[in-house]
Amino acid sequence: MMGQHNSVVSRLRESCPGIFLMKCVCHSAHLCASEACKQLPRALEDMARNIFNFLKSSSKRQAELKQFQMFLNLKPHKMLHPSQTRWLSLIAVVSRILEQWDSLKLYFTDTYLSQRLISTETIYYGLNDPFMKLGFLFLNWSLPLFTRFNMYFQTEQVVILELHDKIINLSKEILLCFLKRSYVLQTPLDNINPNNGEFQLIDSGLYLGVGVMDLVNDPKVLADNVRRKDFFKRCRDFFIVAAMEIKKRYNMSDPVLSKLHMLKPENAISHAFRETSPTLLNLIKVLPRVVTEPQMIQIIDDGWRCLPILVSTLDYDIIVKSTDPKTKVVPADLFWTTIKKLFSECEILANYALIILSLPHSNANCERVFSSVNCLKTKLRSRLNTTTINGVLHAKQNIKSSGSNNCVKFTPTDDMLSRMTKKLLYISDSHHDLKDYPTAAAAAVELVEEGDLAMFNA
Repeated sequence: MMGQHNSVVSRLRESCPGIFLMKCVCHSAHLCASEACKQLPRALEDMARNIFNFLKSSSKRQAELKQFQMFLNLKPHKMLHPSQTRWLSLIAVVSRILEQWDSLKLYFTDTYLSQRLISTETIYYGLNDPFMKLGFLFLNWSLPLFTRFNMYFQTEQVVILELHDKIINLSKEILLCFLKRSYVLQTPLDNINPNNGEFQLIDSGLYLGVGVMDLVNDPKVLADNVRRKDFFKRCRDFFIVAAMEIKKRYNMSDPVLSKLHMLKPENAISHAFRETSPTLLNLIKVLPRVVTEPQMIQIIDDGWRCLPILVSTLDYDIIVKSTDPKTKVVPADLFWTTIKKLFSECEILANYALIILSLPHSNANCERVFSSVNCLKTKLRSRLNTTTINGVLHAKQNIKSSGSNNCVKFTPTDDMLSRMTKKLLYISDSHHDLKDYPTAAAAAVELVEEGDLAMFNA
């Protein structure tokens, strides 16, 4: 799909020069974490699976574990199952094991000493191994670096403007864990070599999270210097691989994404008050397929330069402040929509900005639709046709966008009720009557979708 040679992307570039192509950042973050986690001992994942497999099919064992949880005043949570393909889902499993570590340790100690089962031997020794707990503590701190990034870009809001800065911050946060601060902050990210031993921190200087730093100086850990050094080496390799994978998947000086911050609301209304008034020409040049007419470039740039002056005549809070108490700034798409309505001089500029904001950053929305289709078209409902599924999906989306929490509280409009007629709901596939449609446009769309070109021409 995304290969450099003879792929879907390479063929798109050949047929459509100047096209914007973006990998799904959520999948990329998952792949970076997966490759980095391969540097850690496999015993961590095996232990998580063994604990779940031992408890999952026995109500008696779960009840016995619950007694130990109540004895230690812990919440009676169940153990979670690690996913086979999604390493980022392991953070929930790791957090649950650390939360129940003491209860699991007591339970498996009692089970192993009383029953001497082979299935509990590995778990028993693992729970009593301080280096095993060090590995889980490291995962509990390091994996959220990726999960927070991943969850941010799974939103349905417009966040393409934040993508470049978020990737830069994630990369720097990882590099600062094992490289000297002066080297990371004073060197362009494209020129940083994670494998350069000259700028790497010593083992005691690595930052591995508060939990690891607290346990790594335990007498039991200090007593085994060989395993202690191996633990530091594996954590260092984790950071090195993570940094290299991010660098391999993203251009730190991307010509398009590095310039999109200009369209943020706070930047758009304040650029004129700086020493050098910027222009959108550099952004327009890197996306040649958006503006194809040369005369439009000057119109867009004129709107960009006069925007701060126009905004200064209005209440600042109306344009920039959000009504949502959780956010201080209005979303970029709503900002440019408001600008389009308020100022006719900036209408073309606002249209240009809204086109840029439509650039994709992840496949999360598409995959949500795939999941919804799978929930609708089950084995028992396998004969649902595309039109019905399309209608159900649109109804679901409309109810969600209307602000209703569920279909019970949803109130249909008069226009919706007027369309609930036999002629509109039960249209014959073999015959079309233009009188059955409310408008000519609705008839044309339906006929084109069904391939009835003869009736469409009529």
